Amino acid sequence: MRRNDPKEFVDLGLGFVGFFAVAFVIITASCELTGQPALVWAVISLVLVVVFIALLQARRRIQASRLRAEEARAGQDS
Repeated sequence: MRRNDPKEFVDLGLGFVGFFAVAFVIITASCELTGQPALVWAVISLVLVVVFIALLQARRRIQASRLRAEEARAGQDS
């Protein structure tokens, strides 16, 4: 894998954001169940989930562009 691979950075972001998204969803659920205010936790959870989905889409685009490039190279070689 290349050192400056964009997919590597996206995967790192997915792990980081995914961990905190799960943590904040658990915090939000526990606040809701105990009757504490949970609006701020819920908004943070929503933002983290949206960022996670955006990173997943970026990872898909990177993989698709690599696949297209490999197919184009294979087509030129044959």
